[in-house]
Amino acid sequence: MSTPHLHTTAQDVASQISIYSGEEERLLERADRTATPTELVLAPTELHRRNLQRRLRERAQPQNAFEFADPETVAEELLAATDSTPTSLDRVDRLALLRSLPSEPADQPPGLHPLLSTQHDTGPQQLEQIRVELESMTNFHPDRIAALRDVTDEFASPIADEATTLVDGGLAVETWLRDTAKAVSKTALLRRATRRLDGDDEVWTDRYPDIERVSLVGVSSIPAPEVDFLHGLCTATTADIELYLRPGTAEYLTTRLPDLLSIERPGREVNL
Repeated sequence: MSTPHLHTTAQDVASQISIYSGEEERLLERADRTATPTELVLAPTELHRRNLQRRLRERAQPQNAFEFADPETVAEELLAATDSTPTSLDRVDRLALLRSLPSEPADQPPGLHPLLSTQHDTGPQQLEQIRVELESMTNFHPDRIAALRDVTDEFASPIADEATTLVDGGLAVETWLRDTAKAVSKTALLRRATRRLDGDDEVWTDRYPDIERVSLVGVSSIPAPEVDFLHGLCTATTADIELYLRPGTAEYLTTRLPDLLSIERPGREVNL
């Protein structure tokens, strides 16, 4: 069993992560014949995973060394080792639930009425988009929500009021959707897996005992849920972690990474 890093600062966590601008050729050059995969390749979109696999086939290179997946699937695998099979709502489920929101303001979740007023004319798809954007920025972590409110409070009126309406509304939508037996989304499962990973190497090694490197590919930026998941990986495994970013963002994110990873208890959710 591997011994997890005893990271004490965000800089320590960031030191386990290497960032490359493009340069996916580095990854492809590691193609080899192995008994079991030694590198977990995380690609958020299926198209990018297929493109990498196609490039390997065209070069007649073996794929044995790689296990291709998206972060959410890895989260489900990690959770399945200790929980019953995790389930989550998909977008169609969420939109159906949002269509059933009460029409009377008194029956609506606190904070949601301003978004449902005739002034905004916000339907289920717009509500879901607001929730997704808030999740991408904050991962619903209480410290990030508080920091976002600090920023929006500094805006001039009426922009500050509008920003507050969006934040409150996004949280209210999440609250409404959480009142089900399933996780709100696959991203919610990613948060749950992040909490499990935090300093617990057994969660990781039980499912991925032979993985020596984790590579995140096909991204131009890193949403908060994936930042927190990478943070969890750094505390639970000694595996090298590589980020392959699209040109134009790598230099900026390299300098920002310690700040992005400075959140305490990644995966924690604000109480709604």
